[in-house]
Amino acid sequence: MKMDLITNLLGGFAQALSPEIILFMFAGTALGCVIGFLPGMGASTGTSILLPLTFGLHPICSLCMLVGVYFGTQYGGSISAIMLNVPGTSSAAITCIDGYPMFVQGRGGKAFGAGQFCSCIGSVISTLGLAIFGMALARYALRFSTPEYFSMTLMGLALTASLTGNSPSKGFLMMLFGMATTCIGVDSVTGVNRFTFGNIYLSDGINTVPILLGMMGFAELLNTASKGIQDSFASVANTKIRTKDLLLDKQDWKLCLPASLRSSVIGFITGALPGAGATIAGVLSYGVQKKFTKSPDFGNGAVDGVAAAEAANNASTGGAMVPMLALGIPGSPTTAVLLTALTMFGLRPGPMFYTTNGDMVWTLIAAMLIGNIFALIFDLGFIPICMRIMGKIQSYLIPSVACLCFLGAYSLYTRTAEIWIMLVFAVFGYLVRKFNMPVLPFILGAVLGDMVEGQFRQSLVLSGGSYSIFFTRPWSCAMLVVAIIAMVLPMIRRKKA
Repeated sequence: MKMDLITNLLGGFAQALSPEIILFMFAGTALGCVIGFLPGMGASTGTSILLPLTFGLHPICSLCMLVGVYFGTQYGGSISAIMLNVPGTSSAAITCIDGYPMFVQGRGGKAFGAGQFCSCIGSVISTLGLAIFGMALARYALRFSTPEYFSMTLMGLALTASLTGNSPSKGFLMMLFGMATTCIGVDSVTGVNRFTFGNIYLSDGINTVPILLGMMGFAELLNTASKGIQDSFASVANTKIRTKDLLLDKQDWKLCLPASLRSSVIGFITGALPGAGATIAGVLSYGVQKKFTKSPDFGNGAVDGVAAAEAANNASTGGAMVPMLALGIPGSPTTAVLLTALTMFGLRPGPMFYTTNGDMVWTLIAAMLIGNIFALIFDLGFIPICMRIMGKIQSYLIPSVACLCFLGAYSLYTRTAEIWIMLVFAVFGYLVRKFNMPVLPFILGAVLGDMVEGQFRQSLVLSGGSYSIFFTRPWSCAMLVVAIIAMVLPMIRRKKA
């Protein structure tokens, strides 16, 4: 089996190193990095926009370009998260926790470097995982049903208690507020409008993109502007970053390497579960890293916090490819676009895909390994250019970032309702900061709340209304136990203190 793996990879590299595939993979990763930097423009949006442009290409060239966009956006999403506290993608919201404080503290180069190098580690490990464990892990992932997904998501949310320092009650309160936003819209089970107040725009619910842009981006603008225009984004204007500043020293690697390796495994496995996604991978990995960290400033500028978040959300991309290729089941919205591309060319992913189209699979895996190097090199050169541009337009940083937020919100459905939603949450985010309430639990509740409710209700339908389904299934029960411990332990520690 080991020899077969090496032989297949060598054969894949022989095909992937052709000039045509190299060109399309580089174009895809470069576009993905830029798209990821723009708030509101995620991987699914980028691949959807580029899909029609690939109609006339060879299938492997088309797939390589779209896959390049997929993991390129994960690389680029961390740049705006660290520089402006505006996550380019929802999964990059975890990166804001430590990345933006590092930037403000004058350690932006280390934050960017940790984000990019650990993103590469996560992507490479997940791609190798796709090559080694693809078929086996895909079959095992099918054993997960709605009870396991509910317990896993609840566990991710419960771990937010460890992100709120000495005030776990504030974290849980904000998490519940975030989950409450997902109750707005049409009930997926009964079809009844909930909390829409007769507004047709709220019937579809509140999308997470304007919430992210409002709470993380625009609220930060209001907060910095309130301190005085001359002080706003002073860290961006005064920071000069060169490519060599992005390199990590030995001490940084001692913190980042274990975190990125651990988070890469978590991210790959989580990504392989259909519907889990990069955000859950980032939450779980960040919560686990909290238990292992040796950084006293974890949660407020720790380099291993950035490493854990970025390694996990990038590793999830390779994991999401597992069910798509091996089972024909899209593991994320982006892999659904990739699946559409394959069916467009008359190809049908599934258990026999590795046999009938083995050359394409191994060429794609080899191209992904090459593409990750492209993305790393591109971003290492792209970041200093971004900083120079920001330095030259420092007087216009607030309106520039505001325009990016407006553009990101409006581009979602091209309607002004999303902009108003963003502004409402911007004001809410500003007030939350003034009262020293944690923002991240609210964001995670808003992102994952819909999944928690949906999986919970579907599980009860399967069990005929019995709650025992969550405790009689071993994996579900184990994750519920972890969730309960994560909720109770911080409160016990605070009482003892």
